[in-house]
Amino acid sequence: MSTVPFKNIYHLRHVSETSQKACIICYKPTDVVLVSEDGKNDFFYTCQAHLSDRGFAVPVANSAAEAAKRKKEALELEIEKVKKEWDKKSAGRKSDWEKKERERSKEKERDMKKEEEDDKAQRILEKRDKAEHTEQLAKLETQKDEYEKVATAEQRIFNLNKDIYGMRLNNWRNIQRSKKTAELLRKHGGLPSVPTTLPGTPKPAKDEE
Repeated sequence: MSTVPFKNIYHLRHVSETSQKACIICYKPTDVVLVSEDGKNDFFYTCQAHLSDRGFAVPVANSAAEAAKRKKEALELEIEKVKKEWDKKSAGRKSDWEKKERERSKEKERDMKKEEEDDKAQRILEKRDKAEHTEQLAKLETQKDEYEKVATAEQRIFNLNKDIYGMRLNNWRNIQRSKKTAELLRKHGGLPSVPTTLPGTPKPAKDEE
């Protein structure tokens, strides 16, 4: 079995708008080009939408993207946990505050100045906790966004469907045959000229021509 001229590994490239050409599937102009791994033996234009069709091409696993995706999912769980803990803490603080208010209403004789000091301390504590919670969430969200960018980055490497790959191999072989034929014709002076006499008729001498 002969060795294939190039592997079924294609890298995605983009060309400028002025260099767009027809997609091999739908013939619409596109700036997306798939180039064989060796960078020279094969390339063709295709629309971005076709790359999501598993019957056309399958993305090659990207280890960095997969790792980033897992970390992003872990951070989403952590963010959800922090939010729930804050909600629980806030609910508990509200309950404590309401309890104190009920006690105050029962004890009218309590010193007003002491109540004001308690209120002020409570507000300071809530403000500090809220700032710490907001900062913690912001850090987690920033990390999540960074991992999300890596996880959702444009897929750059693809394996073609075996039938599409077979078509690309046949296209390459046809091009090679055409090149070989053109080279043979060039070496042997091109195609023979059309006869100027009827079959069986002696060719006129040069001085009679």
